[in-house]
Amino acid sequence: MIRLENVSKRFASGSNAVLNLTLEIPDGQTCVLIGPSGCGKTTTLRM
Repeated sequence: MIRLENVSKRFASGSNAVLNLTLEIPDGQTCVLIGPSGCGKTTTLRM
């Protein structure tokens, strides 16, 4: 299981990449992050 609770990431410039993300992915499940460029998808995966 992957669980994120109220996860945030702010860059040194002060801009928020991810703000208060809560996500739970049960074992054996597939999750897809979809959104426009610059919305924090890659940042979320790197945390």
